[in-house]
Amino acid sequence: MKIIVTNNPQARDFFHKKNLAQYYELCWVQGFTENVLLKVRDLCHTNHQLLTHPLIGSIKPNQTPYKTILVEKTSTISNIDSILMAEASLMKTLALLESCPRPQSFTLFLDDFASIDLDFLKIYLQGG
Repeated sequence: MKIIVTNNPQARDFFHKKNLAQYYELCWVQGFTENVLLKVRDLCHTNHQLLTHPLIGSIKPNQTPYKTILVEKTSTISNIDSILMAEASLMKTLALLESCPRPQSFTLFLDDFASIDLDFLKIYLQGG
């Protein structure tokens, strides 16, 4: 089963509006980008593989509050490439947040950040 892991309210609304439950499971995560990355990392350690890159896009993960990542449950052992990519993405994000915390002004652009993240989901769904 393919899973959409997100904290983006626009992605969640799109999931329900387009009736994607027949093809995907939705995993809602409370919090910020780093919380989504942590959830994805944990899933990769339990026989899930990445379908989208965790750091897709040009907005640095310490600048945006939203992230949507697709994973898929596998019947085999954990995918080491997915684990390494998820771990590295989480560590990079945490390092960026430590050296350059998320700007307070991000709240002024929540809809924009959500729309950009949703666009990446839509691109995957068109081709994936």
